[in-house]
Amino acid sequence: MVYIVGAGTGDSSLITLKGIECIKNADVIVYDHLVNPTLLSRAKDDCQLIYAGKISGNHHMAQEKINETLLKYGGTLNVVRLKGGDPFIFGRGAEEAEYLAKNNIPYEIVSGISSCYAAAEYSGIPVTHRGISSSFHVITGHEKNGEETINYSTLAQLNGTLVFLMGLSHAENISKKLIDKGKDKDTKTAVVSNGTTERHQCVTGTLKDLPRLAAQVSSPAVIIIGDVVGLKRDWFKPSNIKILATGTPIMNESLRNTGTEITEIPLIKAVPQNLDLFRKTNLRDFSHIAFTSANGVEIFFNYMKQTNIDIRILGNTKFAVVGKKTAGALEKKGIFADIIPAEHSGTCLAKQFSECKNLLLIRAQNSSDELTDILREKNIKFLDLKLYRTETDFSKKELLNLCEADMDYIIFSSGSAAKAFTELSNRTSNAKFISIGKGTTKVIEKYGLKIYKTAETPDAEGIIKCIKGGH
Repeated sequence: MVYIVGAGTGDSSLITLKGIECIKNADVIVYDHLVNPTLLSRAKDDCQLIYAGKISGNHHMAQEKINETLLKYGGTLNVVRLKGGDPFIFGRGAEEAEYLAKNNIPYEIVSGISSCYAAAEYSGIPVTHRGISSSFHVITGHEKNGEETINYSTLAQLNGTLVFLMGLSHAENISKKLIDKGKDKDTKTAVVSNGTTERHQCVTGTLKDLPRLAAQVSSPAVIIIGDVVGLKRDWFKPSNIKILATGTPIMNESLRNTGTEITEIPLIKAVPQNLDLFRKTNLRDFSHIAFTSANGVEIFFNYMKQTNIDIRILGNTKFAVVGKKTAGALEKKGIFADIIPAEHSGTCLAKQFSECKNLLLIRAQNSSDELTDILREKNIKFLDLKLYRTETDFSKKELLNLCEADMDYIIFSSGSAAKAFTELSNRTSNAKFISIGKGTTKVIEKYGLKIYKTAETPDAEGIIKCIKGGH
């Protein structure tokens, strides 16, 4: 099956529930440039991501190649063709559906929110309003190969709202032709750039001002012409700050809860290992269990489920975590951590086990030995159970390089994420790097990255304070 899915506009939350389910179940995702990268972080770890977008007419993958790619995978796998906005509104989704039908590949269309009205709405402009505009008309501002395919004579006589997509570079032509065909030059006009995102910008004037308005903003943009522009009410207050979070989805969720729009591209993935060793471990033998990451929490409890271990055997066990992010992951399992160090570091965590009889340490294979060295110095009995290893997710390379240049801040919640960044990045960004804690900063600096600020508290609130302090 191929699902042709509308990803909505720039805000990653403007996608349907069905669209999210399609992404979560996809084996292959073929995505466009205007798709918010955060949506792709919802995909399975083994999902193949294929970039097929274009920027300002420069095609990364020709339409014929896109069609062939859908055909190649669509016969045997679940494929999502992820397109900005709605796939059937100037998105060539209909052409792709037609191609699939001719080749007997089953498909479904999943509608999306289009910028043709969402950009206006986020600017406080209704495209229709009783007594002012009883209709709105969506027109492509980009005519094929310079052909005169738009009937400006008809458009100029309409009383409804005119919405032009992909028309920024043709603003002068649109203005001139509408006025020449009889449209009042003083008709209220707005141009909305990067609609619904933190870069959202709306400038207003009249039809004769359109070329000047277009020069003030950047693509992608929507042109809105009609008296409804006069109803503009500014309810959406974008911060104009773009943040890239490179860590786990759990950390990114905490950041979103602070009210800040986050672009999520997890650059590392946790690969479970040592299940047989886990089976041989008697969890009743340990007075304490310590987790050094949220990944460890997830894999530990997944292993318990796989091996049919009842959580009630842990009733007398004390739980320790390296920081609030890991504590949050543990809380989702119904357990509140007994030990959370004040500082997000293995050294600080190790100092908390003075009364520990026997510790089970859950961590990554490629973790620092800082914590275990201190445990040995303190003569604390422990089992070092490395249930996973972290790896750079090379499938995110294209995605990272598409958006990093437009970021103001890049957040690292682990040294391994920083290492992955150095392996994947084209270093096109002037973004400021923020670290979640002092221990992480030391590791990050070993990879040649200059940290702008280190969070005073190792959590989402600490990171947001760093960002607000820089603005």
